[in-house]
Amino acid sequence: MRRIYRGKTKDVYEDGPYLVFHFKDSILGEDGREDTGGNEVIGERRGKGSAVLDETEFFFRLLERNGIRTHFVERIDKRRARFLKAEKIPLEVIYRELAYGSFLRRYNGWVKELTPLGIVEFTLKDDALKDPLITEEAIVRLGIASEGEVMEMKEKTRIVAEILREFFCSKGLQLVDFKLEFGRRNGKLIVIDELSGDTMRIMRDGKLLSQEKLREVIV
Repeated sequence: MRRIYRGKTKDVYEDGPYLVFHFKDSILGEDGREDTGGNEVIGERRGKGSAVLDETEFFFRLLERNGIRTHFVERIDKRRARFLKAEKIPLEVIYRELAYGSFLRRYNGWVKELTPLGIVEFTLKDDALKDPLITEEAIVRLGIASEGEVMEMKEKTRIVAEILREFFCSKGLQLVDFKLEFGRRNGKLIVIDELSGDTMRIMRDGKLLSQEKLREVIV
């Protein structure tokens, strides 16, 4: 296999018609503090990569059962899995059920913590620019995605929100927010990358669930 990408939380290898993701034990944060929305590696936690893969496998299979296509194929071992190749769209599609994290910081004084939102935002996936917000019109004008693709990504993200909301509600938990990435495969949009405690926030009784506690929910 040939490594084609070395990232903060995973390495990606080319394996014939597939990609193999190797999930690392990296912890993300900002200014030395752990934060799933952070862009800096601030340390490692043993078993973190395995937990992320456990969650990604579970949630991608949950989406597939509910009609949302992903690129997940199969698990190889504790920290590696095989995925379909897709043309990656350089966007993060963020669903915000409640006001929290960077949304609060961005609109300080205009919104209270945990205010219901139910909105979809787009950010440009570019670490050098710190993943800035991008408008739907700019996405189209810059040739990142077509207007139809933007609408489809929003629609699929809202469907994913419904699936996750129903699942977490059945466990007595509250969905706060999550982010998705999309790719093109055979002319169709599919969900790619991962869906885990690194890409979502979940609460129980007003407190964020740790990666370990989220893992316990799905095993």
